[in-house]
Amino acid sequence: MILRANHIRILLHAISAAIANPFFSTIKAVRIPYAAMLLLSGAIVLSALVLAGCSDSGNQSDSGNESRVDADAAEARVDTDAAEARVDADAAEARVDADAADSRVDAGVPERWSVTPGPDPASQTVRDMLGRTVVVPKDAERVIALRAGALRMLAYLDAVDLVAGIEEPERRSDRPYLSAYPELRELPPVGPHMGGDPELLVAARPDLLFLTFTSRGQADDLQARTGIPVIALEYGNFSDQRDLFFSSLRLMAAVIGRTDRADTLIAGINASIAELEVRTSGIPADDRPRTYIGGVSYRGPRGITSTEPFYPPFRFVQARNVAGDIPSRLINPIQGTYIDIEQLIVWDPEVLFVDLFSLRTAGPDIRPGTPLAQSLSAIRSGEVYGVLPYNNYAANYEAILANAWFAGKVLYPDRFHDIVISEKADEMFRLFLGRRIYDDIRAQYGGYRRLEPEEL
Repeated sequence: MILRANHIRILLHAISAAIANPFFSTIKAVRIPYAAMLLLSGAIVLSALVLAGCSDSGNQSDSGNESRVDADAAEARVDTDAAEARVDADAAEARVDADAADSRVDAGVPERWSVTPGPDPASQTVRDMLGRTVVVPKDAERVIALRAGALRMLAYLDAVDLVAGIEEPERRSDRPYLSAYPELRELPPVGPHMGGDPELLVAARPDLLFLTFTSRGQADDLQARTGIPVIALEYGNFSDQRDLFFSSLRLMAAVIGRTDRADTLIAGINASIAELEVRTSGIPADDRPRTYIGGVSYRGPRGITSTEPFYPPFRFVQARNVAGDIPSRLINPIQGTYIDIEQLIVWDPEVLFVDLFSLRTAGPDIRPGTPLAQSLSAIRSGEVYGVLPYNNYAANYEAILANAWFAGKVLYPDRFHDIVISEKADEMFRLFLGRRIYDDIRAQYGGYRRLEPEEL
């Protein structure tokens, strides 16, 4: 029997429906790997199609292919001298000026916000990222940033001098922007995390509030309860919402008079990502090691089975992420993505990265004598490395880029032979925060390094 295109579509559609069946929910509850479920469901549906004669009748809708296909170029590997020459030349071209870097990423993407003159010379009218219209002071001298990532954005814009108060948990955290600006810890607390306390906010006397991870209703309610203008922002991400983050950054900058700083930062981010992509282009798929990131922290440390299918550092260096084909419906960007240990053994990564914040939790999973230590090629060959955590009250974007440079140096040493990772990490911290703080970060987590068995 020959399966034509519409037969295949029927098969894919039926497999998808079969996996949603309660029978397979029971299978997942006992932690049978997803791949096994897929094969089992495929066998069942294929048998049904054979018995039915694979009829062409009926209208079938295409099911979405949720796996991402590795589209690595299949060029032959060049020798070391030629590769180094090409990297050096291309890297120079990748260092584009601010306007070129900005237009390349954001071309054709209209801004969702606006800042226009207000009803009087001392005010301005803002349409925020949620489409709300708010009148705010033209020259704000005191601002407060609430919820995940908002204070970090002010630090990115070199606007710490305007901050009038911070959420209580920020005072006790170890985030990079607090290492760069420890004076923030001395500011008055304005309530708990994720929104603050209205009475404390009023007492701090800010001219306006910035609020992330919110809705129109929540922003309006906070504004009504405090009498302080609230500007809603979107934090975005570095996977598929970089433009959203840039747009919010520009909005905040326009409101507080830091547009030049925003342009400089965005251009620097784009130039760094462009250089990473140039350095790692043209490597055949078979020459890209199978790679895995484990212990990814979500609201605290996690074990080795906590991972990130869309891990941005891997994407920037075109790494071969073994978890990259996990279907999107199984990925939770808030609570995290977790796999079975058996699945990690099946994937058998050649290079293993561990989030250093989770080292005490993930280390016991891979220490000598464990099933993973005996099974995984990466552990047997000593290819286990520590990277900086980036999930801490939303993403530390500077850590993401620094991790990407470290991953590139580990995975493609000939392409990154000129990179001293401690210097590159400091370059990223300075780009985002204006300070070279890698020594402080290294004191907290131990810094970028190969992880020895005794550390696990």
